[in-house]
Amino acid sequence: MPPQDLLNLAQQIEAADGYVMVSPEYNHSMSPALANLLNHFGSSLYSYKPSVIATYSAGQWGGVRAAVNMRTFLSELGCLPVSAMIHVPRAQEVLNEDGGYAENQDARGWGGYLERAFEQLAWWANAARRYHESEDGEKRPVAFTRSPSQRNAP
Repeated sequence: MPPQDLLNLAQQIEAADGYVMVSPEYNHSMSPALANLLNHFGSSLYSYKPSVIATYSAGQWGGVRAAVNMRTFLSELGCLPVSAMIHVPRAQEVLNEDGGYAENQDARGWGGYLERAFEQLAWWANAARRYHESEDGEKRPVAFTRSPSQRNAP
């Protein structure tokens, strides 16, 4: 029997209409901790739901290389990323220790940048939820739940 904390997390993941996937750039890829979490639950909980990718790094690219990896990874889970992504370069200069913007940052500029991604996520999450609740929503193809071999050709 899985630990109760994992069962609770699975219920939260399943109940969500969409996701914000946040990762630092780690060796030009997404965080291994996030990959492990996503792999643990598999596509059955994430399928047919949208996500927004948010990455950050200490360097000038803001985690873009991790985001490219995440887009493929999330798509394979059926957790379709919206087109707008969030990248925070030099995160240590943009954010303060409390998670707010550093004094030298344009909070309005950052707000507009983030808003585009979150508006796309909200639109797709609402559309997916309405479809899932509809009569046709029950007719969606079944998510892969056992193993990667389910994807194999005969």
